[in-house]
Order: sequence, then structure tokens, then C-alpha cells
Amino acid sequence: MHYIRAKEQTGGKKVKIVVFDLDGVLVDIDSSWGMIHKAFGVDNQVNFQKHLKDQIDFKEFMRSDIRLWNRPCVDKIKNILNKAPLMKGAIETVKELKKNGYKIAIISSGISILADRVKEELGIDYSYSNKLLVGDDGRLTGEGEEAVSLMKKDVVLKKMSEVEGIDSKQCVTIGDSKYDIPLFMDSGLSIAFNPKDDLIREAADLVIEGTDLRKILPWLLNRKEIIKAEFYFNYSSGKKAKSIVRAIAPDNLTTPFGLIIKARRDVRRVAVKIVTIRKVETLLSTINDLLSCIQAAESVLNIVKEAS
Repeated sequence: MHYIRAKEQTGGKKVKIVVFDLDGVLVDIDSSWGMIHKAFGVDNQVNFQKHLKDQIDFKEFMRSDIRLWNRPCVDKIKNILNKAPLMKGAIETVKELKKNGYKIAIISSGISILADRVKEELGIDYSYSNKLLVGDDGRLTGEGEEAVSLMKKDVVLKKMSEVEGIDSKQCVTIGDSKYDIPLFMDSGLSIAFNPKDDLIREAADLVIEGTDLRKILPWLLNRKEIIKAEFYFNYSSGKKAKSIVRAIAPDNLTTPFGLIIKARRDVRRVAVKIVTIRKVETLLSTINDLLSCIQAAESVLNIVKEAS
């Protein structure tokens, strides 16, 4: 049995906010935490693995990381993070987005010292990140103030949307790692920018390769609603499902700008997603073309099966 579900992801309203991850997206470093660890010659892998295994929560993870640095002056931390360069095209990208009426936000599980610097430099509207607590002596206390948990960024997205009086589907989210996937699940359009892993590639609506942030602009300067359609096809074998995915691979289809087709297989099930910022007629004709392509592939597979 085949299923089709289509919906306007922005609820009939235009996108209002573009949400960026910080590390690896707005700044050209892997991690603000990692940048400090490297400067002090320490390794947090034991703490990191404990957090991933739910042996410690995010607040304890921050605390254990901060204490690796042995209570330095906060100015030393600022000096380290001030060396983090902006991503190529970040200034122009934020400028163009704001000129076109978007609000801009940072949601990052990184360090607020860096996020606040970038917020000020780029004129960003909202910034959510984690704070290092400082004592009266100007040194770190060894404690942190949690605002954005590594694996719960979606909680912050929902709160920010409520403050703005919008649906989270009216947000575009841009991230680079699997830890941004929760953001992607609740937004209208998700963009994997220079992705670090296959998990975020699969979860994203759109994948942008390379390190020039301006590549996202053509998708966002067209202020139309975002429409997504999802198809599900169940087959008798994983082999047949795999063949169908290959038949509708992007290399076999010509798509205009503003239209994305993604297909993936989960054992015997094929999931197809169409994302478009074009007119609904484009969506309908694409659905028709895809169904024709799938039917043709199914017919060929049946002929091959009968002949064998």
C-alpha cells in the first residue's frame, strides 16, 4: 500500500526567523569548547562519552569540562575565543537576510562569550548559548549556566517561537552536525551546512556543501511558503525497495532550482520527500513525474522477476 502526505510547512505564513547553529556554521571552528580544550592542552573525551551514554547530564558535562581548565581568568578565555574566525560569507548572509525582513537567531550548545561576540558583530536578534560563571576575582568558578543542551536544542526553538508569537514551522534552521537534528524536526526548512556526518545529511531538507554561507541565500531570499510532500511505499523485499530508491535517485531526475527530491530506504519501505519554494503546480507535476517513474521501475522489476 502506498501513502502520500502533503502539507504547507509554514502553516500558510511566511518564514520569519532564520536560526543558525554557531560552531561550524557562523564561525569556522568545530567547537568553542574544543577550541579552549586545545589551548589548555586537555582532553574531554571521557566527559563527552559519559554524557552521550546518559551517565551525566549536560550541566554536569559542562562542569566537568570547565574544571579541566583549572580556573583561568575569563579574559584568557575571551582571548582564545576571539581568534575564532567568522565563516566565509557570514557578514553578507546575515546582512541580506535582515534586509529582506528576517529576524536572525543563534541557538548553540557552545559558549556564550563567543556567541555574544558574533551576535554583536553581525547584528543578530537572538542568541542562546551556555554561560561560564565568573567569580569576583575575574576567574572562572568552575560552574556553567545551562541554556542550550547539546541534544535538546528544539526546546529553545519552541520557547523562542512562543516569544515571537509564531509557529516553529515559520523558522528555518541551519546546522552542521547530528546534534542539530532536533532543531530540524520542528522547523519549516532545515539546511545542513557543510555537514559533518551522514545523519544530518539524511535529516536535512537541503544540503549545502562547502564553507561559503552565502550559498543558502537563494533559498531564503524568495519569500514564499515552504511546501513539503512525503510519500511512503511498502515493498515485498528490501532488494526491491533498494532498486526503487536507485530508480528515483537525483541523478535520474532533472529538477529546477527551488525543488528538492530525497529518497531513502528503511528495509522494505521507501520514503520520498519533496521540498519546494516554487508554486504548488511544480509540486503536483513533480509528484506525477515521480509516480510515473516509480510505476515504470516497478513494471521492469516485475518483468525481470517473471523472466528469472
